[in-house]
Amino acid sequence: MSDALKSSGIRTVVIEVPLAYDLPTFYSSATPMEIGLALSLGAEAYETLEGKAVALARSETHAGAVASVTADFTRQMEELQKETALQMARLKQEKLRTEETCSAVQARLSAIEAQASLSRAIVQKETKESYTDIIGAKDQQIATLQQTLDRHLEGMSGKMEALQHSITKTFSSSKEKGTYGENLIESMLKKAFDCDIQIVSKDSQSADIRMVRGPSLEYLWECKNYTRQITTEEVEKFRRDMRIHTEVSGGFLVSLRTGIVGKNRGGDIDIEFLEDGRFIVYIGNLMGREDIVFYLQTLRPLLQVVEALSAPSKTESDIVRTLESKSALITNLLRGHAVSISKHKNSLVAHRKRNDQMFAEFQAYLMESDTQLQNVLRIAIGSEDEMAEVANEADTYLSPLVFKKERLSDLEGRTKSFIAWLITATEVREGAKIKIKDLLDQAKEKGFAEKFVRELREDMFQPVAWALRSQVIDGLRWVEV
Repeated sequence: MSDALKSSGIRTVVIEVPLAYDLPTFYSSATPMEIGLALSLGAEAYETLEGKAVALARSETHAGAVASVTADFTRQMEELQKETALQMARLKQEKLRTEETCSAVQARLSAIEAQASLSRAIVQKETKESYTDIIGAKDQQIATLQQTLDRHLEGMSGKMEALQHSITKTFSSSKEKGTYGENLIESMLKKAFDCDIQIVSKDSQSADIRMVRGPSLEYLWECKNYTRQITTEEVEKFRRDMRIHTEVSGGFLVSLRTGIVGKNRGGDIDIEFLEDGRFIVYIGNLMGREDIVFYLQTLRPLLQVVEALSAPSKTESDIVRTLESKSALITNLLRGHAVSISKHKNSLVAHRKRNDQMFAEFQAYLMESDTQLQNVLRIAIGSEDEMAEVANEADTYLSPLVFKKERLSDLEGRTKSFIAWLITATEVREGAKIKIKDLLDQAKEKGFAEKFVRELREDMFQPVAWALRSQVIDGLRWVEV
């Protein structure tokens, strides 16, 4: 652009147009400002028209697409409706066939239930008849046993009468009573004390029995088998015998069935001391003791204290020591009776334990009977599956070579489950063995604890099969799977 044009404010623009374009006279006659304005307006008008045309073309294109899609959707919906109608028709046909099948199954089920009810009634009748036969057989066995028991009781009654006659004859005279008492006390003393027993009743003024426990350790025993109390004269007579035999250390006056006049303290036992310090023990109602030997053994402390002391005091200077000796004798006698009471209590505790053990055994018998009764009821009123299960358990016999129980139905609870698994996992075979370790491992996999399995050894297994501390069980072998 030249400097003159720049100074005049005019700019020359080169515009390319088609060759056939006729340039309007406006661009040759108008001023540069008007020409620039016309060019700007023309460009803006062209752009506006072009945008409207493009938008119109786009709108027409979208409408066609929508119409096309709508037509396709309408066609697909018509096809879907037709297919749905066909499927509904097929479903209605299948529904009719299903209803017919259900009706047939319901009729068959009703027939099966009627047959099951009839079978249950037949089984109940047969079970009742079979158990009636069993009960009749048991009643016959009970009657036979009752007759046997009656015969034994009659025999025992005859023996008791003979024994009573023998006892009556034995006690018909005071001499025979005395001999019986001497023999009784002799046998009891031999059991209660470590000593030598001598019968001296035939000697005059010498009591009935002389008990020798060692050198210079002798004791006199006087035994009375009266039906009346021992009189004061009998007591004084024994004191006289003790004064005559100064070599003995003490004496015992025993009444088997009655008390002793003047010596009836608590427990039917009393003690006194002679002038020279020697003792006399009075024992009444000896036969009323539950354990005579044990009762006599409670007198051991008295004899031990007497034998540990020196010779009895005979001078006035030893009065204090004599009194101390007597006090020690009485104290030890009381201690001996305290020990006796304690032992009796222990005996009662032992009896109670035995009673508890017997109760546990009877409880086990009751539980076994209860299990058998439950099996009978399950057969009588249970379902076919339960009856089949009970019948299977009753028919599953356990080998006596290995097991103590006869049948699987004799067991219950987890014990039954364990034995049922064991007889399926093993088989009985003479000479076969299985390791207890393998048994415990496989039982643990089935949910049975080791302690539970070991506790079954005494109750379930024969001692010859599973012996104590044995590493194997004889008579079983694993079934190969």
